[in-house]
Amino acid sequence: MSFVKDYVDCYGYLSFKDKPFTKEDNVAMCMSFYMPLDKVVSPSFDEEPRPFADVCKELFELRGNVHKPVGLVLKKEISMLLMAMAEQKRYNEMKVVACTDNFCEKPAVQFNSCTFLLPDGNIVVLFRGTDDTLTGWKEDLDMLASKEGIPSEHLSVEYLGEVAKRFKGNIIVCGHSKGGYVAQYAVMNSPKEIRDRVIALYNNDGPGFASYDYLNSDVYKELLPKYHHLIPQSSFIGMMLLHDGDYTVIKSNGIIGPLQHDLLTWVFDGDKLVECKDITKRSKVSDLAFYDIVTGVSEEQLDATEKAVGSVLQGIGQRGLLDVKDNVKDSAKGAVKAWKEIDKDSKAVLKETAKDAAKAVTKAVKAVAKNEVTPVSERAKPAEEQ
Repeated sequence: MSFVKDYVDCYGYLSFKDKPFTKEDNVAMCMSFYMPLDKVVSPSFDEEPRPFADVCKELFELRGNVHKPVGLVLKKEISMLLMAMAEQKRYNEMKVVACTDNFCEKPAVQFNSCTFLLPDGNIVVLFRGTDDTLTGWKEDLDMLASKEGIPSEHLSVEYLGEVAKRFKGNIIVCGHSKGGYVAQYAVMNSPKEIRDRVIALYNNDGPGFASYDYLNSDVYKELLPKYHHLIPQSSFIGMMLLHDGDYTVIKSNGIIGPLQHDLLTWVFDGDKLVECKDITKRSKVSDLAFYDIVTGVSEEQLDATEKAVGSVLQGIGQRGLLDVKDNVKDSAKGAVKAWKEIDKDSKAVLKETAKDAAKAVTKAVKAVAKNEVTPVSERAKPAEEQ
């Protein structure tokens, strides 16, 4: 069984001119971008693009010339993957520019993007998923709970527009998790002249949208021929919110859905990702449950959930998950205190929300067991057409 680093080691000798960019390269680049390239690459488009190998070497030196985790759930293997890529002709011929790190606690913003210039003239735009920060996780909640959208959506459109303005050539847009979501959002909300330059859009186990309006739009249908939604067979994150059924299922050696979200667990056979015929029953349960939750939740429930989680995260008082691990006692005290300060009415709404979610899961389990799963295409239709 081989994985993304094996792919890099075995096929990295091939230039992009010899072997054009593939979905497998997309996985390698999205995973490696969890490394903080912004520490050594300027966010400005005015700076001269830098050789990828030089960037990796400088970052490795900055981190003490040792492979170590980027966060609690971001393993040291990500550093090992990045340095393996830096040693291979396929990737060390790339140039890197405009590596952003937009971070703000109120409103919650964790937005990271970077542009890679390939020797064959193509441009790869990467959007990072959730990092180790609690603010990043709070923005994930806002993405799921807020119908007003999240700041990263608008930042992604602005960034892609700047890339198109600064560089000529075809554009490939990639992202993992929340990064896959904003990658899709950026392309769909860009002018047609930019969308026409996008030759591939990769959403790696990123969630869908809060409304089917996007999926029913002419813009989405226009993008389908070049849109690639990759999910593991027990996908959990990729089943969140509303999505279509046009995804490619990838084999993972992760035990359950949340663990399969890690791109390091996705299985390769030579230079190809191993594809599966269908998602698992557990993933189908997640799909149906999230559908019922998203379509049935009220504004009051959304507001209560968002405010409560925001208060608890603020009460924890730590920047990242590693900080929480190192300060478990103080973090727990802060979380408990914040929870106690939430008013009774909000707690009642949260309790009702939890009950509704449990009912949605129970309903989904029964539907999957009886093989009474409504196709995604049918769910997307207006009520009068069903």
